[in-house]
Amino acid sequence: MNDHEHEHKAKEYQDKGVVPFWPEHLLKELVVGLVAIAVLFVFSLFVHPSLGHVADPGDWAYVPAPDWYFYWVENFFDVGGYYWSVLGLVKYDWILMFLVPAIGVATLYLVPFIDRYPERRLLKRPLMLGLLMFGMLFLGYFTANGVYAHDTLTAEEPYNIFKSSCATCHYIQGLGGDQTGAVKTPTGQWIYPPDLSHVGSILSPAQIQAQLENPKGGMPQLNLPPAAIKDLVPFLSNLK
Repeated sequence: MNDHEHEHKAKEYQDKGVVPFWPEHLLKELVVGLVAIAVLFVFSLFVHPSLGHVADPGDWAYVPAPDWYFYWVENFFDVGGYYWSVLGLVKYDWILMFLVPAIGVATLYLVPFIDRYPERRLLKRPLMLGLLMFGMLFLGYFTANGVYAHDTLTAEEPYNIFKSSCATCHYIQGLGGDQTGAVKTPTGQWIYPPDLSHVGSILSPAQIQAQLENPKGGMPQLNLPPAAIKDLVPFLSNLK
């Protein structure tokens, strides 16, 4: 392309309001990229991520957690799995674990082919704006729930309450109680305190709270304050 053709093309772009890729658009992309790299570099120098406590193989109460940007996935499957079991669909859990994520990923790939509307302003595209807002609320809600669940679970206070009030009789993964809370039935059969390793998969948070407040099945009254029960319920609910 000679100089005359280049000038003609540039004037044509200008009349149409189109920005040429070279050098205008590429220069802007380069500047934005350099700024982003500089910000990340500064953060890496002065803001250090929390790596948590030193690994302790003897800490039987520790529950591993994914990185924060995967909290929404974990929390979605936790909440979804609970309601799935309530509906009696446990044997169809492959639908929740495989089919639902597959449909979500396929939808993302299909959006460019479904949304062919040329309008670019969001306010003129209510359907896509609604889907965007739904996606942001969905991710935000389940991420926040996941952060709260893990913050509660890893706090020392719920663990200390469990150790002082529950671990005397109950045990987790074979560690803990000495079964001093065993109850003898009228028929002479001994009923031992249950293993709490997977209590979160057996009882809902509401059922766990009810058992702590009004014990049944031979369990003694704990007389825990409401604040302690509030901390202990999420701790036990996450034992799955």
